[in-house]
Amino acid sequence: MRNTKIRTLFFIIATLALIVLFNSVIDSTLDFRLFALSPKILKYRRPLQQHAREQSLDWLLVGALIVQESGFDEHAISAVGAQGLAQLMPATARELGVRDPFDAGQNIEGATKYLRQLYDAFSGVEPEARIRLALASYNGGKGRVRDAQAIVRYQQGNPLEWGEVSGALFLLTEEAAQLHRRVWPENGKPPHRYFQGANETRDYVEKVMLYYERLRFYRGVLFFL
Repeated sequence: MRNTKIRTLFFIIATLALIVLFNSVIDSTLDFRLFALSPKILKYRRPLQQHAREQSLDWLLVGALIVQESGFDEHAISAVGAQGLAQLMPATARELGVRDPFDAGQNIEGATKYLRQLYDAFSGVEPEARIRLALASYNGGKGRVRDAQAIVRYQQGNPLEWGEVSGALFLLTEEAAQLHRRVWPENGKPPHRYFQGANETRDYVEKVMLYYERLRFYRGVLFFL
């Protein structure tokens, strides 16, 4: 307990020092949020590391996802019913074997397993694009990402390129019905329904990646990460 408090205090002091010394490379909004959440990040470092290691993921990526999802609020409930640290939907939590989504350890384990499943769904992609596709699936649903890839493929683009896929997410609305009839001539609609959340999903991916970048930066300068 005493060592944890010392590490937390050191993280806080070091973060403030880095903001002062390296403000040319520091994003104050992101870094101050990470500064505020540093006690929680350190509190859950061990289960994050354990479950990320089991899934061959970087624990800082899972941590960045949780920063964006709930701000490390174990009791968070979203407007659509997502629960806990990583905002697992009840049905998804059950599929992952999470009995209590408000139990931090179970939530982290389930979210890490789920992120790995999504990552594995996009094999043959360079690592950063693969992470972005997995994060987009975590936020907007894998089916919506697959539908966007189908549009990119129809337009003779690269369905493994995040930039093209993120653009195609905006074409999953009713306004693109004419395009849908060409891409899916059998029923004329995206197989996983219309999608109005393209902006949210794109912003979500970018924010998680920015938090991930900052946490990796801190790992490079703070030995205990």
